[in-house]
Amino acid sequence: MLTTLDYSLIIAYIIIVLMVGLSAGKKETKEEFLIAGRKLNFFTTAVTLFVNKVGAGILLTYSALVYLYGAGAIWFFIGAIFGYFVFYFFAKKIKKMADEKNFYTLADFFFDQKGKLAGFLVSLIVVISMFWWVVVNFTGGAKILTEYSPINFEWAVIIMWAVVLSYLLMGGFKAVVKTDIIQGFGLFTILFLIIFSLFFNIPTFSKINIDFFSIPIGQIVNFFLAGLLLPFAAAELWQRVYAAKNIENLKKWLIIWSTMYVIVGILLTLIGLIIRTNLPNLTNDIVLVVGLNKLLPVGLAWLPIVLFCFAALSTTDTFLFSSSASLVQDLLLKSNFIKKENLLKIMRISIISLTIFAIILSIIIRNLVDTTFFFVALMMSLGLLVLIIWVNPKINKYSINLSILFSLVGVILLAILNGISTSLVVYSLWLCVAGLIIGGWFNYFKKW
Repeated sequence: MLTTLDYSLIIAYIIIVLMVGLSAGKKETKEEFLIAGRKLNFFTTAVTLFVNKVGAGILLTYSALVYLYGAGAIWFFIGAIFGYFVFYFFAKKIKKMADEKNFYTLADFFFDQKGKLAGFLVSLIVVISMFWWVVVNFTGGAKILTEYSPINFEWAVIIMWAVVLSYLLMGGFKAVVKTDIIQGFGLFTILFLIIFSLFFNIPTFSKINIDFFSIPIGQIVNFFLAGLLLPFAAAELWQRVYAAKNIENLKKWLIIWSTMYVIVGILLTLIGLIIRTNLPNLTNDIVLVVGLNKLLPVGLAWLPIVLFCFAALSTTDTFLFSSSASLVQDLLLKSNFIKKENLLKIMRISIISLTIFAIILSIIIRNLVDTTFFFVALMMSLGLLVLIIWVNPKINKYSINLSILFSLVGVILLAILNGISTSLVVYSLWLCVAGLIIGGWFNYFKKW
């Protein structure tokens, strides 16, 4: 259990984040609320992206994968580095388009390039996948609080909800960015403190098995493809591309971000392998939490919980804002259900509504690994589609629409009928390819 000092540190952190987040909402314009005025410098963008990608969900689920599969799980991070490198060349194109056409969301690209139906279908995928990641982070953060304190799971979720909403409703995307800078420094510092503590307190460190090819080739391919395709479907990444000052800043922050991501991947792999070696019989879902609780020296119990407070809150606010932005701007506004002058008001209402729904699902599901696989399945199919459009911009609209529809409906139905598992990720790619092929045939015979 945590001491009075530990609780004081956590409360102090929350107060600082709240003060910074609330200050972002003072005298804020509509453009600042939605996209931070499109004036983010390269350092701010790199830090905020790092914080949002290294959330409680990825920390817990990736460490669980390392615990299950060993060092072979690092192929996800290897794939991600390749993905971000390739994404840079695509990002230069969409940055120019976004500045000319005032894009705000990922779906705006599809509305502009492939028509309304494609835009609406992509919006649905983005809303569902981003919202699902909110559920993952609520669940992960709540499990940490429950593990380290007498707070029960339900109240832990509500506490996280209250903190995030208090500044997100006031400051919007600008508040997300400002609070991410504080959380980023803390998150990176604590990661190094934890690995430092493990190095000097675990005699068996030299016995861990670092074999990147310890898993079957099929699993290596799955991990690599997941890392490679996710950048192209990451709505929060597209928002930061739109918000960057210029292409030169875009290049700089992608280099900084990729470097930080590699470091985090190595650190998480080492932590997971150490826990796997020393504590072979843990529950996979919260391996990192229980492992650190048992392995860290006495007096350092506050490190993991502060780390996960940083991670869970920083990632939750971004995905909550992204899902709300796509729901309101891409679905409601473009369908003429709301008026443009009421946009910010409806955005705030949708943020509250989505949060309440996320709380309910977090309390019902409570399984991190399963919820993450569902998220990854939807994101991989969308990432593959974006990559295909970049390579072949003239691909017909039937292929685009059917591939999105097959992936969206197929993944949801398979999850309901067969449950959520790693196979769902593979099925999503096949469904996407099937839609592309059938759409191509339809377009070909339609010309006859």
